[in-house]
Amino acid sequence: MAISCTSPQTVELLGFEGCPNTPILRERLQHAAPNYDIVEVDLIQLEQGDKRLGWGAPTILLDGRDLFGESSSGGNVSCRAWAE
Repeated sequence: MAISCTSPQTVELLGFEGCPNTPILRERLQHAAPNYDIVEVDLIQLEQGDKRLGWGAPTILLDGRDLFGESSSGGNVSCRAWAE
């Protein structure tokens, strides 16, 4: 994946209530990128067929692409597993 030197147009934080890692990632993202408007997306509230449903929570999307280069897994709401 090529690294872009331009600022992203959209920064989305995907999560859902009850996901223990969403608040932690929200705080870290706000600290790391204080000048960006961060759009919070509740995965539970998305309509069937929304392409963001395939991402685990929490996920950061920059212009619709995963910050870490991961692929969407399909259409189910799930927690994202992070390597320690």
